[in-house]
Amino acid sequence: MPKGLFTLDEETNEVKFAEEFAFPKTDELRAIGAWMNVHQIILQAGRTTHVAPNLPEEELAAAMEELETKDPTIPRFEKGIDEHTQFPGEQPVWLSKVVGDTQLYAEGGEGENVSYAVNVIKSLRWPGAITVAKGGKCTSIYVGYGLKKGDPSYNPIEPPAVQEDPDEEAEMPEPNPLTEPPIKDEEDTMAENKEEEEE
Repeated sequence: MPKGLFTLDEETNEVKFAEEFAFPKTDELRAIGAWMNVHQIILQAGRTTHVAPNLPEEELAAAMEELETKDPTIPRFEKGIDEHTQFPGEQPVWLSKVVGDTQLYAEGGEGENVSYAVNVIKSLRWPGAITVAKGGKCTSIYVGYGLKKGDPSYNPIEPPAVQEDPDEEAEMPEPNPLTEPPIKDEEDTMAENKEEEEE
């Protein structure tokens, strides 16, 4: 989501829309730094928060502090996607582009210009994760297998060869016909033998 769209209620800790938030323009959303994660950042332990170890109370505070030092918890809505760890070689993990009609139109109130272009934010680390924004609204979709790009567990195998159509079998007579087949007249072989004897 665009940075600043959501905030946490200090009393209930529930997610709510920021009161004084103005949806950024198309050019402002072109920058990767204008976007943030909606959900809590996942820690290296695979969770969003640390689980307190089963230790005596006097050792618990030191153990939790050590966990936070090794794998710090990042407050929600405070980390932009531009701060994500990049691919090796400083390759970005997000792609931002503007598609559609980028012309500005003087249709807004008080002389404001309006753009009908669409901002597209695409994750290169999670193939299939895309967010689009247009006219003060945005939505996200993910179509994939839940595997990160470069994940060692991602080893797709080659699909099997497509089978060829089988050879068509020759038509055979019905083994158990519903009606009796017609009886053919027997050939008169005696007449042929007589003709051979006469010759």
